This record gives sequence, C-alpha cells and structure tokens, in this order.
Amino acid sequence: MGDQPVPVSGTLIWYVAICRRQAWLMGHAIEPYRDHELLALGRLLQETAYQRQRRELSLPGMKVDLITPREGDALLVGEVKRSPRMQHAQRLQLGYYLLRLREAGVAARGELRYPEQRIVEPVELTPELESAVQAAVSEVESLLRLPVPPPAVPIPACANCAYYEFCWVDEPADGEAGSGQQRRSRRRDRREGGSEGA
Repeated sequence: MGDQPVPVSGTLIWYVAICRRQAWLMGHAIEPYRDHELLALGRLLQETAYQRQRRELSLPGMKVDLITPREGDALLVGEVKRSPRMQHAQRLQLGYYLLRLREAGVAARGELRYPEQRIVEPVELTPELESAVQAAVSEVESLLRLPVPPPAVPIPACANCAYYEFCWVDEPADGEAGSGQQRRSRRRDRREGGSEGA
C-alpha cells in the first residue's frame, strides 16, 4: 500500500457510487484479486468489443474505452460495459470523463455501450449529471483522506466483488464455512439453480 492515495479517477468515481470501502481500497492502491472471473470478463469484453471503432484515450485520471470523431467538432466518447445493472455508477464515470474533456476545451458526447445486450445509451453532460459528478469527486477526495477504510456494508454487489475477501473473509455467509471464493460460488450456484456441492 502506498503512503499517498492515488488521484481521483473515473474508476474511483465508478467505485464510490457502488461501495465506499471498495473506492478507498482502490484509491490506496490495494489491488483486487487479479484473476477474479468478472474482472477477466470485463478485460476480455473491452479488448474484443467494437474492435473496428477502437481508439482508446488515456489521460491522467481517465482511460476512455472508445473515442470516435463525430460530425462537427464533438467527439463521441464511449464506455464499454458488461451490463447496465450499475448504470448510475457508469453514468457518473462517463460524466466525469465528459467534464474533464470539457475543462480541457474538448466538446464531447458520451455513450454507454453494452455489447452483450446490444444496447447503446447516450449520455450528455447535463447540469444534473455535472452536479452529481462534482459531488462524487468531492466524496472521493474526502474518502481518500481517511486513514482507514470505511466499514464494510453488505450490498448485493458484494457477492461478485473482487474485493470480497477484504471485507467478509472472516465472516462466513449464511453460516457456511470455506473461503470467500467458495462461499460466492455456492451462492451463485443457488441463484442459478445449480448444486450446492463444495
């Protein structure tokens, strides 16, 4: 763990909208389990979706999945996501990128793209979204100044979180024994109608 938290980024904006503890861990350079199934799926989706249109943009605090020139002066900024389940967090992340680009003098419009569902959701930096992004930036900055992470709060996203072991490893779910990965597997199997075998 580094002594100084990392600067505010689009990723931290995304995390703080879902889980403050997860945002603190990421913001203090504590890496999640790299071989986590959903992280690997996300990386594969980003590498393979929209290959013909793929032009990434990396600037301090932001790594945009797609940049496409548009008619006129506006760029189309796209974020590729696995599903729209966390759309509020996704809109904040994309709104953060649009705000940063606008501050740099670049006119841009956004799209959230869900290739598995074949959905494209337009995102514009409205005054409401800008206000929400600025509030999220302030929240991330305050959060990163904390000397320790906020307490773990159980939410639905915990079951599939790459940081699960940082929060719940000592507390078996539903009285189950075993590692966090095993408990998550059993819960996922029950949700999908599979077996409960260990």
